[in-house]
Amino acid sequence: MFDVVHEVYLEAPKLGIEIDACCLNILIKGLCEYGKLDAALKVDEAFGMLKRMENEGIDPDTITFNILIAGLRKQGRFEEGIKLLEEMRGKGCDPNAGSYQEVLYCFLDAQRFVEAKEFMSWMISKGVGPSFVSYKALIHGLCKENLVQDVDWVLKQMIRQGFLPKMGMWRHILKSMFPRRAATFVFPMKKL
Repeated sequence: MFDVVHEVYLEAPKLGIEIDACCLNILIKGLCEYGKLDAALKVDEAFGMLKRMENEGIDPDTITFNILIAGLRKQGRFEEGIKLLEEMRGKGCDPNAGSYQEVLYCFLDAQRFVEAKEFMSWMISKGVGPSFVSYKALIHGLCKENLVQDVDWVLKQMIRQGFLPKMGMWRHILKSMFPRRAATFVFPMKKL
């Protein structure tokens, strides 16, 4: 399927069609989301398209980088996704909330919860609010690691950002704080 897309991409100039960053973003996104078996190769192919873009004088934009970071993350290539944020800045491309969110997901997916908390703190200090899903994933991860002090900080930030913890979060928090008694707190025993 993408062979046809590549042909169109290569033939476009001959037809008088100008390929811009928007067109290339669509192609790159398609490569990054392509089927499961060849996904890693397709993400690498997307990076090849990025280089071709730059060689042709088309500047990649924030969306281009966000797509690539997400593609790397979905392939478990977290470190590369995190480094791409720095490369993005180095190329004069300003990250947006989506860029930071994708990098936060890299830390969370890699189960690097303390680093995720530090990155989340940095995001908040820059005025970029993490998503509810990020807070939820971080709380679950920190609870799993029994990092109760960090859970407290995340809960406070979450509430400051206008998100309310759901029952499932409270269960995880109580289980990490009181492993033996959590069931009693969350599911009171019925009288017989």
